[in-house]
Amino acid sequence: MYDYLMLLILFSLGISVTLISIQFIRQMLDNCGLVRQNYRGKMIPVGMGIVFIPPLLLNTIVLLFSNVAPERLIKILVVALGIISMSFVGIIDDAIGNRDVTGLKGHFSNLFKGELTTGAFKALIGGIVGLLISVTISKDISSIILGMLVIALSTNFMNLLDLRPGRAIKVYLFAIILCLFFCSVFERELMMLIVPAVIAYFYYDIKAMAMMGDAGSNVLGISLGIFIVISFNMYVQIFVLILLILVHLVAEKYSITKIIRNNKILNYIDEFGRNKGHDK
Repeated sequence: MYDYLMLLILFSLGISVTLISIQFIRQMLDNCGLVRQNYRGKMIPVGMGIVFIPPLLLNTIVLLFSNVAPERLIKILVVALGIISMSFVGIIDDAIGNRDVTGLKGHFSNLFKGELTTGAFKALIGGIVGLLISVTISKDISSIILGMLVIALSTNFMNLLDLRPGRAIKVYLFAIILCLFFCSVFERELMMLIVPAVIAYFYYDIKAMAMMGDAGSNVLGISLGIFIVISFNMYVQIFVLILLILVHLVAEKYSITKIIRNNKILNYIDEFGRNKGHDK
């Protein structure tokens, strides 16, 4: 009974704090001039993903207070650290990122030439954060490398999807629902650190009222990667890693948006709930 009550508390707190924060943060980004033209030509705030941080911090406090086992405390802090780190890197990319260079290949090509782009910086920090989290969770070298790759590629995967309103969040929530069926109650509590905030913000994203930017897509990606590494065995992680590698290889050669548009089922799911003419 207690476990499900905690899930309800975390869910309710996450939803409430996010809804309260959205208007303040939208206004702050507007006042700071952190706006960007979407592909429809409309200027809207970017970097709204930082709205996920206040509910994350408050839910982290609640969950830390209600747990005493060292192993659980470490996992709670690992989730919070990973999300905050990648949201910070994301807002840097949203604010000063160079859009002339795209794709991991492009960013690392520039890096090898001696030029650090914000995209390469984000990828490097993502790898380091993934390594830090994996080392915290496991001491087996193969598990550490596997976990690092899953977390890093999962983070970039959400960046690849966040090109239309609601697309990344739809995929994220679908993946989270699958995870919820197969994980423990405590692992569900970990997911409630961030998932309620994503649900509360979803309407604003799909209606193109704001862009969550890398500050948000990084949060989706790294949290999903962490949940997979924490909740599932090595075989599941290997399967997920293979899928992520395949998606990245395809994305380097083809447009994911065009692939979705050319498939009736995927296109319907992608367009569902979106205001046509107000896509980002």
